Amino acid sequence: MATMEFHKAHLQHGATISRDDCCVRSDAQLMSVLQKSATGGQPFLFVEDEDGYPMGVLSAEDILRRVMCRDHNELTRWMNMSVESVLESRIQIPESTSRSSDTTETHCTKVSKDGVLVGVITENDVLVSWRSIQRTLQHAHGDAVTGLPNRAAFNNHLQTECNRARRCGHSVAVVLIDLDYFKSINDQFGHAAGDAALNVVGTTLRKSLRSYDLVARFGGDEFAVICCGCRPGEIDHVVHRLESGMRQLNEDPSIPRPIPTLSIGAAVAHDLSLMEDPLEIVQAADQSLYDAKRHGRDCAFKCELGLRGPVQSVKVVAADAPRVGSQRLPEAAAPVRKLEPPAPSFRFPADRISPPSAIPEQPA
Repeated sequence: MATMEFHKAHLQHGATISRDDCCVRSDAQLMSVLQKSATGGQPFLFVEDEDGYPMGVLSAEDILRRVMCRDHNELTRWMNMSVESVLESRIQIPESTSRSSDTTETHCTKVSKDGVLVGVITENDVLVSWRSIQRTLQHAHGDAVTGLPNRAAFNNHLQTECNRARRCGHSVAVVLIDLDYFKSINDQFGHAAGDAALNVVGTTLRKSLRSYDLVARFGGDEFAVICCGCRPGEIDHVVHRLESGMRQLNEDPSIPRPIPTLSIGAAVAHDLSLMEDPLEIVQAADQSLYDAKRHGRDCAFKCELGLRGPVQSVKVVAADAPRVGSQRLPEAAAPVRKLEPPAPSFRFPADRISPPSAIPEQPA
């Protein structure tokens, strides 16, 4: 079995090369970075903020994974997005108490495995290969059950998008999605069934939205979405896509039952200059989610911030709801969707499944 090898070595300063070949600004467009990589640039680029501090590492592979196999509109949007928006992991350079030597040569220890350089040990630090830790960093920002980004990644992305919205003037929306009566699934069928439900719902939410919208596991039975550029009223389309995805899921007999319904709360911030903390959008979405639960679950509420008039949470009209002009028909005139118990052909035993009406009410 191959083991790591350690060799005495030294780092020697060579000729200075252009920083443009190795570094890119966080607000640069992905198109310019991809062109730089294609014309002989370094395989990895350091990303720096507006003050020149390193904040991450980016490769052409990171960009290609996002822009391949997209339709024209999504490809255009991706290529116009900033480098910061695709950074999966951030780095922070600690303030060192000791300065590096001004000499042109530094003694170190070279660490390799199977002939591949793994890292370098210096007098006061260990420099580890980016390729060797990249997957670890990705796992640190991912959810083990669904494979989606976790709450830490959500918070980082929200801050990034709010910073970009302040520069560009577009809106930022947060959608919180709660699985109704999820505890009953765990109690009746076990945590493996609960994990399966989380996984299939998370996959459906991800497929229902645009490639550059973020879908994250927010925690427990809750998911969160970040989408940008919604004009007044357009968040309804996002909610309708999520609901449509869940309808298609219910129509697929190969999906194990029960499939939970969703309560959805959305908030859109149209003017980020009016907000001190991006978490204000999350709090507004959380209030809308509470309103959806209070009105019986399996529905969606929204609020739009930064528009004229009072801020209020209102119910999102279902895409297939009957309308008179622009108004929804009264509840008594609207057709009621009958909830049927799962068919015997589903994977979970029919005698262990209770109809939704038999599920006890859970606190919001």
